[in-house]
Amino acid sequence: MFGCHRVILLPLNPRYCPPMSSKPKLLRCLTLLLLIAACAEPGQPAAHAPVVTGRLENSQIREASGLARSQRNPGILWIINDGDAKELVHAVDHAGARLGEFDLKKSKNKDWEDMASFRLNDVAYLLIADVGDNNAKRQYRTLYVVEEPQVAKKQKAKIAWRLDFSYPDGPRDAESVAVDVENQRVLILSKRDIPPLLYEVPLRPESGDRITATLLGPVVSLPQPRRQDVEFAVARNTWHWQPTGMDISQDNLAAVIMTYPAVYYYERHPGQDWFEALNGKPRRISLGNFKNAEAIAFGDEQRTVFVTGENKHSRLLRIDLNGAAQEPRTASATIMSFNVQNLFDNADDPGKDDKAYLAIQSKQNDAHIAECSQIEVESWRNECLHLDWSDDVIDFKLSVLAAAIRQVNGGRGADVIAFQEVENQAILDRLRTEHLADLGYEPAILIDGTDLRGIDVAFLSKLPLAEPPILHPFDLPNYPVRRGDTRGVLQATFVLPDGSYLTGFSVHFPAPFHPIEMRVLAYEHLADLLDDLPDTHHAFAAGDFNTTSKEDAETGLLDKYARPHWIIAHDIGCESCKGSYFYHRDSTWSFLDMILFAPARGGKATSQIRADSVGFANQLPAQRSADDTPQPFRAAERTGVSDHWPIIATIEFTEKQ
Repeated sequence: MFGCHRVILLPLNPRYCPPMSSKPKLLRCLTLLLLIAACAEPGQPAAHAPVVTGRLENSQIREASGLARSQRNPGILWIINDGDAKELVHAVDHAGARLGEFDLKKSKNKDWEDMASFRLNDVAYLLIADVGDNNAKRQYRTLYVVEEPQVAKKQKAKIAWRLDFSYPDGPRDAESVAVDVENQRVLILSKRDIPPLLYEVPLRPESGDRITATLLGPVVSLPQPRRQDVEFAVARNTWHWQPTGMDISQDNLAAVIMTYPAVYYYERHPGQDWFEALNGKPRRISLGNFKNAEAIAFGDEQRTVFVTGENKHSRLLRIDLNGAAQEPRTASATIMSFNVQNLFDNADDPGKDDKAYLAIQSKQNDAHIAECSQIEVESWRNECLHLDWSDDVIDFKLSVLAAAIRQVNGGRGADVIAFQEVENQAILDRLRTEHLADLGYEPAILIDGTDLRGIDVAFLSKLPLAEPPILHPFDLPNYPVRRGDTRGVLQATFVLPDGSYLTGFSVHFPAPFHPIEMRVLAYEHLADLLDDLPDTHHAFAAGDFNTTSKEDAETGLLDKYARPHWIIAHDIGCESCKGSYFYHRDSTWSFLDMILFAPARGGKATSQIRADSVGFANQLPAQRSADDTPQPFRAAERTGVSDHWPIIATIEFTEKQ
């Protein structure tokens, strides 16, 4: 099995199923083309099975922990030893023959665990990663970078630069390091976290000061242990899930992560971030009966890797990954739905009832006071009269919303965010440009609707638009007086990296105090819009559906009007989630906020929601009240974020064969 994603089988519906010379040298040469018998597992192509190319001749290499191809000399690999060995970097050929070594001056091998090679400004470099920490006690780690020397016997080399770093969340062990030269950074994958965590540091920092690594997030594509695996690991002497090595290819489009029993091969689309690519579905190549696999590196051929381990005269393996490149590619898009609870500016917009959301100095006139005094609900009346929606309040509001968004994808945010309760495009673009400018979102998508309060639906997306967005008005022939308290459906079609289309609908259905018939009409309206899409479009709907758990239990609203057309994200994931909104009056949770998904009926890719991706971006203390419910935003106290928790889900797209 590849990866660790849970697949859910759901009932079929019409959209998805339309109708029908020395002895040692001699021995080494004899092993050049031998296959490791146990390596080719059932279903694993023979072309991908590891081949023994030789053994490490140098007896000084007792615990090979890192491996890197030479950038200057084809056919040569560099190898380092694990911690407490001498500060030597050894050169071998592809059969393991000893060619030379160099002493890295002014370095210390506390626990060298990996290495990499790269070119920068046409200079060949080696990176040695002193990142091991079995007991998680070291306050900082060190990366040494040295200009790659010519291969020679017993030479010395000077450090070009070093980087000392610590982790933002405390000491931890790591054995997997790779250089993403395209983005001038080093990626570090932790070993003992479950799942392992991916961090980044700059490849060449501007100063010699110690820096803090940036956490990108967990890598969930690697198989994770069962509880009994962890409990009996010491007794059985097996930690099969722990990553022990990593490398990125010369063209920066492929990567490998190694665990003790296997190699996992990943491909990256141009423009795709490595964090996303490493959370895609890898190709698994078993190492069979090879023990203590600790070092891996791409060879001169960009889809060939070499592997060795922590044994004296360890075998050197070669794996041809060219066939793996023909595997179906998997891309993904993370969707977030976020009701941001009255995101207003403090300018009076004509035609919108935004009088509560003005700075206090703009409220000190008889006309405003008189208008507010006519509001029957006391809390709303007091808000209209006394709420100071100042510039400072707005900036604070935008900052906490941005912090909530940055919880996703290692601080990079979702690919597409569907918003509700946004006054205008300008305020959403302020969020984008002033607080999320580094995340790569396109200009905000919002079309003013007919809601009298002016709380509209909107999108922020990293994916480009395929065509102009459309706001579909919500027709209520039997409820004309309620039209001013409804929002239309915002439709936007985005272009995925493979060129296919993903159409999104941002929705905000009529509130629960309105007749249920209005929400039925809203669901039917959304289903009609889905049916009108071309067969090649994947689709999602995200937003505040205002369907309470009580109403759904009594009427079966979702079974009748949602599930026949859509896959509901929290049906297949988020099993322990109670809901996105809490009603204090009767102490009940509801999934007012939902993400619905419908795969394309045609096209060149299949798609599904990844079950383990469904959840809430709700781990900020500011998002949680004392009773662990959503903390509404309160301007005067500068507390809270929103009375809704943002829901997230990742859709995976796999090329058809």
